[in-house]
Amino acid sequence: MNQVLILHARLPGDVACAAADELLARLPYARRLELERRDAAGRLASLAGAALVLAGAGRMRGRRFDPAQLRFAPGRAPTLEGGPRFSVSHSHGRVGVALCDDGAVGLDLEEPVSVGDTAGARLGSIERWTAIEAVLKAAGAGLREAGRVQLSEDRSSASFADEVFHLHPLALAAGCIACLATQSPMATAIVEEVAIPWPAAAGNETD
Repeated sequence: MNQVLILHARLPGDVACAAADELLARLPYARRLELERRDAAGRLASLAGAALVLAGAGRMRGRRFDPAQLRFAPGRAPTLEGGPRFSVSHSHGRVGVALCDDGAVGLDLEEPVSVGDTAGARLGSIERWTAIEAVLKAAGAGLREAGRVQLSEDRSSASFADEVFHLHPLALAAGCIACLATQSPMATAIVEEVAIPWPAAAGNETD
């Protein structure tokens, strides 16, 4: 049985953010180049996710992690050197991360863009998709493998590649639909909404 820490935050409306630029400069070189090719909003969302990962890992380990310890191997889920396993998801207005020490974890969140999206069949479709994508993230698989995810009738679990994942719908914020997939049964989930905890600028960190 494992404990999962879930942190989520509202993305800032202004994509110009000096703290985000500072974090970008401290990421591994290849990741920095990749993010620099993205549009400003997408880059900010990814950097906000990285900031949440570093903060959550630091909370779990009781020590500070440097952005350079993040690893982004092609075709594999990102990792944090010496840290817990994690999963990041973001919508147009919110970013969230799930971190745990016991097995793989996957998080997906969606924010419907209209009132019609939260009614009837459309809502059910969004909930189903968040469950599928959470499983894919936990399994380290891409979206092209979505058809191989088999959800249980009550959506409490799913199978993928002969492995079973436990599913947990999450209430993060009004209008936000989210699902967590874990490799091991979950004992507890700590869910908190926070302000984006941008790391201190290099040279300005204090213990």
